[in-house]
Amino acid sequence: MGKHLRRLLEGIGQSLALDPGSDYVIPRRGDFQRDAELLRGDAKKIGDGLRKNVKKSHGTAHAS
Repeated sequence: MGKHLRRLLEGIGQSLALDPGSDYVIPRRGDFQRDAELLRGDAKKIGDGLRKNVKKSHGTAHAS
């Protein structure tokens, strides 16, 4: 039980940023927008790959 309690307390500490340490990167202006753009691009690549594989495996891919 001690391991679970320690992990719980570490998680609470990280979410509250009580001791961010060297792992925490302070976001700069525009960082969140850039992250969103990168994630959107990743999602598009994944979707395109899935459509390509579905089309290859099952014939025609239908857009919903």
